[in-house]
Formats: sequence, C-alpha cells, structure tokens
Amino acid sequence: MKALLDDNVYKTSLNDIYKTLESSETGLSSAKVRELIKSGSKNLLSKTPEKTFFSRVLVAISEPMVKVLIVAIFLTIIINLISIKQHQPPDWGQTIGITCSVLLATLVTVFMEMKSQDAFLSLKKIGDKRDIKVMRDGVICEIPIEQIFPGDIVFITTGDKVPADGRIIESNDLEIDEALLTGESQASKKIQGSSVKDAYSLGERTNMVYSGTFVISGHGKILVTAIGDNTEIGKISLSVQVDYNTLTPLQKELGTLGKQIAIVGIGIAIIVFCLKIFNYYIDDQLNVKNIAEAITICIILIVSTIPEGLPTMVAATLALGAIRLSKENALVKKLAVCESVGAIDVICSDKTGTLTENKMDVIKIENQNENMILKNIFFNNSSSVTKCGDTKPKFIGNPTEVALLNYYYKQKEKIDPTQDKLIFQYPFNSTKKTMGTIIFLPSSNVYIFFIKGAPEKIFEICKISSIEKSNFIQAIEAEQALGRRIIAFAHKILPKEENWKDYENNLLTDCIYDGFTSISDPIRKEVFTAINLCQKAGIDVKILTGDNTLTATTIAHELGLITPNSLILDAKTVDSMSDYELRGKLKNISVIGRSNPLTKLRVVNILMDMGKSVAVTGDGINDAPSLKRAEVGIAMGITGTEVSKETADIVLLNDSFATIVKAIESGRGLYENFQKFIQFQQIVNVAALFLILMFELLDWGTPLKPIQILWINIMMDGPLAISLSFEKTRKYIMNELPRDKSKSIITIDLWINIFTSATFMVLSMIFFVRVFHITKEMTPTYIFNLFIFLVIFNVYNCKSVGKESVLKGFFNNQVLNTVFLIIIGIQILISLFLKNFFSLKPLPTTEYLKIILFSFLIIVFSEFIKFLKRIFSN
Repeated sequence: MKALLDDNVYKTSLNDIYKTLESSETGLSSAKVRELIKSGSKNLLSKTPEKTFFSRVLVAISEPMVKVLIVAIFLTIIINLISIKQHQPPDWGQTIGITCSVLLATLVTVFMEMKSQDAFLSLKKIGDKRDIKVMRDGVICEIPIEQIFPGDIVFITTGDKVPADGRIIESNDLEIDEALLTGESQASKKIQGSSVKDAYSLGERTNMVYSGTFVISGHGKILVTAIGDNTEIGKISLSVQVDYNTLTPLQKELGTLGKQIAIVGIGIAIIVFCLKIFNYYIDDQLNVKNIAEAITICIILIVSTIPEGLPTMVAATLALGAIRLSKENALVKKLAVCESVGAIDVICSDKTGTLTENKMDVIKIENQNENMILKNIFFNNSSSVTKCGDTKPKFIGNPTEVALLNYYYKQKEKIDPTQDKLIFQYPFNSTKKTMGTIIFLPSSNVYIFFIKGAPEKIFEICKISSIEKSNFIQAIEAEQALGRRIIAFAHKILPKEENWKDYENNLLTDCIYDGFTSISDPIRKEVFTAINLCQKAGIDVKILTGDNTLTATTIAHELGLITPNSLILDAKTVDSMSDYELRGKLKNISVIGRSNPLTKLRVVNILMDMGKSVAVTGDGINDAPSLKRAEVGIAMGITGTEVSKETADIVLLNDSFATIVKAIESGRGLYENFQKFIQFQQIVNVAALFLILMFELLDWGTPLKPIQILWINIMMDGPLAISLSFEKTRKYIMNELPRDKSKSIITIDLWINIFTSATFMVLSMIFFVRVFHITKEMTPTYIFNLFIFLVIFNVYNCKSVGKESVLKGFFNNQVLNTVFLIIIGIQILISLFLKNFFSLKPLPTTEYLKIILFSFLIIVFSEFIKFLKRIFSN
C-alpha cells in the first residue's frame, strides 16, 4: 500500500493526520473501510521471493573454478574419443571423477543455501492471526490483525504486541520495549501530543509506537499511521530481501587461481607440443600417429594442471569446519562462511545483547542507610516473582525493578523483612518519576513511607543541607556521565495510620535521604578477552548501537576500544555526511550511537566498498539489513530475534562474543589448509610440466605415459590431498594480521616452496636415472615410481605453508598418516599386478627400496630450504 504519511508524522498535528487518512476521533467509517478492503490493502509483510532449485544450481555452476572443471570434462571426452579412434582402450575414470567433483561441489552449495531460504518466516509471524481491539464509527470491536488500516484507532495494553505503526492519542503510564528496533535496553515511556524537538531516531519519538514492539506497562490508544511494508519493520523486511550475490574472498581467489592455472597449463602444453613435433621432424618420425599422440599428451597435461579435486577438498574442509564450530556453539548456516570468517578485519558489533548481557544490573550503591535501601527495594517494587523455592527467584517486569530485586537478593541476609507488612503502594508514573510504599513494623509499632525515583525528585522532598546536596549531585553526575541509570531512595517514619489512599501529598516533605544506586547493562565477562584477541589479530571492532552514544562510549572505554584518534558519533551526524566524507572518517570511528537500520547498512556498504571484510553482530530486528549485507552476519541464538537468526550466516548458540573469535581462528586455519592443498597440488603440476619439458628439450622421449600422468593426477587430487583438510589450526595464528585480500592465495613463500620442491623432484629424478645408468627402455618405469613416491613423501612437507618446520607434529594428522600408508600399499600393488595396464617393466624389490629411500630426501631438502628462510628472515 502506498505510504500516506512521511517520516515526520511524529511532529504532525493529529488533526492533519486525521484529515490525511480520512479518519476522525471515532475511527474509520464503514464506507472508508470497505474502500480500503476493496483496494486489496492488508497489514501483512511481503513474502520473500524464493529461489528455485534450478536457479540455485545455475548460480553454483557459475563459479569460475567450476567453469574450468566443466571445460576439463569436455577435454577428457576428447582424449577418450582420440583413444577410441586409435583403437586404444579409453579411460573414462578421469571424466567420471571430474564430473563427480562438479556435482558434489554444486549439490553441497545448493542444499546448504536452501536452508536459509526461509529467512523471513519470523517476520511474517509478526502478522500472525490475532484479533485487535479497534474503534470504527465510534464503536469498539475486534478485527483480525491483517484488516487494520491507516486511520484505525487501536487500543493497546500491557503484554500486547503492537500491531502497526501509530501515533499515540492517549497514554496512561504507557511503556514500550523497542529494543528489537532501537537496541535500547531501557523501555521507552510514551506520551501523547507532538514532539517538541526534531526526534531523529525512532527511540526519541516518544509519541509513536511501532509494529512488532511490546507494551510492558500501562495502556493507551493509537492512531494507525502505517501498516505492512510501510511500517518500520516492513522497511527493514524489504531491505533484507535484497540479494547481494557477494562472493567470499576465497571464491574470488580460487576463481582467479583457476584461470591462472589453466592459462599456464595451456601455455606449457603448447610448448611441449611444438617441441614434440620438432623432435619428430628432426628424427624423421613425423606422422599422423605421432601427431595424435602429441595432441593426446598435451590435452592430458592441460587436464592434469586443472585442480579438479579442489572443489571436493573445499567442500570437505568447510564441512569439517562447520562441525568444529558447532562444537563451539556456533551454528553455521552457509558453508562458505566457515572460511570467509577468517578473513574478517572489521567487526561492526551491536551493544545490547551482544557485548552486554541485555539485562540491567546494580553496579554501584552510594548509601547513607543500607538497611533502609534494601527494605525500600524489597517492598517498593512492581515486578513479579516467577520462580521461588530454594533456588534464586526469577523476576519479570521493568528491567530496572528486576535489577534492584536481584541486588536485594544478593544482600538479603543483612535484613529480615518477614515481620514487616506491606500496607499500601503509590504506583510509579512518568509525571511524578517516583514510586512509594507504606509498610508497618510490628516490632516498633510505626509505619514507614519508602520512596524511590529520579534523584532530582527525591532531593526536593528530603531534609538535606545545600553542601550535602551538592556532594550527592556531584557523585550522581559522575555516574550519569558513564551512561548509567540512577535511582535515589528516601524514607519517612510515620507514627500512626492514616487514610493512605489520599495521603500521598502529605508524605512528600521532610523525608530522610538514604542514597542511590547506579544501574547499568553489564558487559559479558568473556567479551574483554575476546576483544583483546581481536586487537592482537588486527581486527577493528566498531560499536554500532541503537542505544545512546554516552552509554555506548562507556562500554567502548571499558573494552579498550577508544584510542586518542577515535571518533565517537551519533547516527544523525553520520547520516549528514556524504559518502566521501564518511569514507575518510570510518577508519577512526569507534562508536556510532542511536544507529538506525539504514545507518548500519550504509556503514557496512562503505566498509565493503573500501575492500574490508566485514562481520556484523546483532540480535534485534534492527540489525537484520546489515546482517544480510555483511560478508558474515552473526546473530545471537539466545537473546536474538528470529529475524536476526534467520538472516545471519552464523548463529551463536551461547550468545558469546568469544565464540566469534574462535570462528575467526577456525576460518584462518581452514584457509591455510586450502593453501596446503594448493601447494601440494601445484608442486606436482609444476614438477610434471618441468619433467616433460626437460625431456623434450633434451630429446630423451616422453618420460611418462598418458595413463601414468592420469594416475598421478588422480592421486594428487584424491585422498592424499584431501587428507590435508584435517590439519589442525596453528597455535599462534591469531597473533597475525588478517590476510591481504588483494593478494593471491598462493603467497611468495608458497611459490618458493612450489618451485624449489618441483625443481628438486625433477633434478633428483634425472640425477637418479643418470647416476644409476637407467636404460631408455626402463626410464619410464623408474620415473613413474620415483615421481609417485616423491609425491607421497612431499605431502608431509605441505603440512606447512611458510618457513615453519614440519618435524614438530609430523604425525599429528591421523587421517593423513592412514592415507599415506594406504597409497603406498596401492602403489606396491600396481607395481606387482598392474604392470601391463600402466606400461611398467618389472623391478626387483631392492630397486623399490632404493626408490623409496631416495624419495625420502625430498623431506630433508624441504626442511633445509625452510631452515635457510628462517635464518635470512631473522
């Protein structure tokens, strides 16, 4: 439905609103209701369009690496067709293997993403089947919630969920919990009439109520101004429906890597083809058969360079990562996030319920008479007890009252109120800003009037000197400067019983001041360590909260997030900046208070445009757009709303910020495992290409047969390589800065490892053949076995991607150890029973032992290179 009013409705006169909505003080007329029903308008949120299975498959196969594999499938088909034409047995294993790899990678992606397609089911539940009390034509009636229209007059009372956005017509001590929209932990007291100031944030619009929020006390009457998608929650719902199709850093890097590998493989294959044709020409052997063989070998070389096992390895590694994170109370909804969380360099965190416990707590008490304060708290409250007995009672009600009662419970042994009797209560209201209670003390036969409330109101009724008052105010202002809520206490002794109902005004003089309590929403204990680890890991933490800026700044100071260069702003200031200006200041912004959903979303957008990997944490509906937009959205599983949990990529089942750090650590470890896999794979690729190129340059013939190259390729991309995904995360990985997303997944250290190891493999094979005088006829057999065992031993070198020695923890990957032994067994069986299939000549057992011992030298060589790198790096 088209919006009838703009965002300034909170400062528009009621008469103008009535006129615009064609309503009145008696509500909508029957004729107007019929017109609105006919228009098809409903108080419902738009349904999120669901992706079809086919569309998800198309997105999955559009990834660059998968495209390369699809090309590889067609190349293997060409190889087999050539083999059939030459009357040789085709090898469809490679084609089937690559096809299975593509299918596995695609299906894992599709089925994992299908789990998040109901992200807005919880938002739709706000439009549930409830009947709402409204006034139409001056008659009060109940109607289904979806049939509410702008202009309806709706009645709300304690416990109700507000059914639509509206302007308050009447308010009787009305308090609304708006934390889901604003992030404010304290309930908002509502008034009627136009706001006298420019209330920028929703939390400041005290004459408005919003759909999806809850009435926690009082009752009132509202004029509906927006329904469905036009409500504040509806706007958030629509913004979350945007599909950004953002690739993770790993997806981008693997796509680039796949293209680079394909280009290099094709280039070297063309060089090898030209050399073979040249050698055939020189040897006068240039014929159709040899040309076909040259083409076959070159196509096999191209296919062998393509890392068809990479998607399978990535899927296996991410699945393991998801399992590990689930044990750390982090539920991963999108598999790729297991790794991308490791690239995070900025965390935009909500405050309430994320950094704090989302519950008020008494953190300080300044008392003149502690016993009187404790009795005041015990008797003078409006909360209810929901659990009693030997265990600690659980209270419900106003968060401030709950905080005071929890404080009393900790101190209750200091007083014994069991003999005292509650006589009468004067309830709290927003005008008095106080609450009073009369109790009777049988032991002394006197009555005591307890009163608590805003400090300025308490000071007005107490006998107190100006000097004392000045000192008390100074202490209170110091607490208020820290963003804390202050409740002051006083009492008065009364000698006889009175008509208490009409006696309140007589009590508000000559009271005795007892002190005050300072109440705050405490920081979660584990957050301090987690923030410290983030700072060590080079991760910038920014607080974006709907709470007031002063409170958020206090939290930031306590967590050590404020530096001399830090900027602390509110949303109004941020929104007044241009994108260029905000971009220049974002690096130093530590806190943004009074943040609304669009402010958070804008900040996340700009950070991501700056090349940052952004994680957003939150628990409220107001966090949903930025959770959706961020590279990694992290919702609280306990205090979080269903909307935030469904929209996020990761749900923290224990609401612990520390779990985020564990997820980042795990993600970094997964990325290193990908590097280990690629390092292992590329050493084999480079060695195979160099070996064939070297033999062609020296005109020694072809060192490896096509079937042998295919077997090496299968082993390289198979269990031996995938077992590297089971490597454990390095102990001090969180002491390093986030990786540079602009750089390739193959670092300089990796390239050094790849080229030095590949060169050693090629030279050692040539050395072996020449020193032991291997004949030309036996050379392919020795080369094949040497290559295989060099690859098998080299997998242990690839347990490290830098200059660290692998000798420490050499055997700590049990999966790798098992696969290592199995592959050796398979290779021995091939040499014994499949000689003809692999074009091998028989070798004595002593020769196999010689090959195995010689191949072990690759570990010695790799450790020597890493030792040199450690020396020169120091």
